[in-house]
Amino acid sequence: MKRLLILTDAITAPLYIPRMRYLVTNLAKRGWACTVVSERVPNIDYIFTDCKHLRFAFYTGEHPLRDKIVWFLDKLFPLKERAFERFVRQHVNDASQFDYILCSAFHTHPLPTAARLARKWHLPLVIDLRDIAEQWGKAPYMEHPINTPFRKLNRWLTNQYTAKTIRQRNKALKTAKTITTVSPWHKDFLCKLHPDVQLIYNGFDTIDFAPKDIPSNTFDIVYTGKIYDFNLRDPHLLFEALGNMRKNDSLPNNLRLCFYCEPEIYPALQALAQEHHISNLLHTSPYIPKEQIPDLLHRSSIVLQLTNKACPGGSHGIMTTKFFEALGVEKPVLCVRSDEECLAAVIAQTNAGIAATNVEQVTSFIQDKYREWKTNGFTRQHVIDKEQFSRGYQASQFEQILIRLHS
Repeated sequence: MKRLLILTDAITAPLYIPRMRYLVTNLAKRGWACTVVSERVPNIDYIFTDCKHLRFAFYTGEHPLRDKIVWFLDKLFPLKERAFERFVRQHVNDASQFDYILCSAFHTHPLPTAARLARKWHLPLVIDLRDIAEQWGKAPYMEHPINTPFRKLNRWLTNQYTAKTIRQRNKALKTAKTITTVSPWHKDFLCKLHPDVQLIYNGFDTIDFAPKDIPSNTFDIVYTGKIYDFNLRDPHLLFEALGNMRKNDSLPNNLRLCFYCEPEIYPALQALAQEHHISNLLHTSPYIPKEQIPDLLHRSSIVLQLTNKACPGGSHGIMTTKFFEALGVEKPVLCVRSDEECLAAVIAQTNAGIAATNVEQVTSFIQDKYREWKTNGFTRQHVIDKEQFSRGYQASQFEQILIRLHS
């Protein structure tokens, strides 16, 4: 039996790190013993059912004022990283109980901890980078940027912090035997920093996200997940297409545009809908529990993916888990605006739908799927080659990498 220590950042909404959750489940089926250590966040009740041990390092978010102070100090001093490392050492007294360390990170934490423990315990380290600062282009790197009364100071502090975390990340990468990442763009970029970088896409679980034809009373275009801002994920083509359809009296009466996303973006969505005179189509709701996502996708008519054209200064390599889940249930994917890069390539490769670059393409796609829905009561996309994006296949990729380190 192979024994794996997994260190990862907080298991938070809306996805709760499905990449690691499903990896643990599938490795357990293959005879691996996995121990997961993560930062703990209030109201997270998910249990790794196939994990030998699940350990949470410490709570965050319980005392808003204290947390803001600690958050700001952590930008200057690695308080969280030190606390996380102390916790791991307290609960993993015998490093000989593990054969490998796998660290999966959104940005930087807990890469420094994983690097130090791999050196101290003489264990091979695999670093899995789900996101990197450079993929965002000129968009804010931090989800919660540093805010002071002075705009220029905010920008300077944010830039300094971003540069510091990139240095920390690159230092940790030197300790890794192998790096895994999520898109061809990420792989190409990281190959400049490390000689062994492997591509393992995000994906879908074949049990949770299997095709199921369920008739629905409404033609729903559905988006789930974070939007951040319209520079990163731009819905303008869709709203413009629906607005034009209304002007031309070709808009179905039973069409709904449903967004399950962060409440902070609601005003921008509502303003855009009002601009195109489709406010009555827009339905906004907070994130729904992850257990309800498969049923929501089964009942949807089109699954919306929001992105923007990849260009200098723009975002790159953004391929969300939500796309692969839509691929798994074989629902038509409408990607606006096409990134004309990694996501568009996989959509074309799998015949998952369309990565649109203009209003005409969006309109034609909606009308085509609406005719299908009127005939059958549901839609079903005839995707191809989706097996390579299953969570089971990803587990086999990780397993081969880990075993190779001991060969």
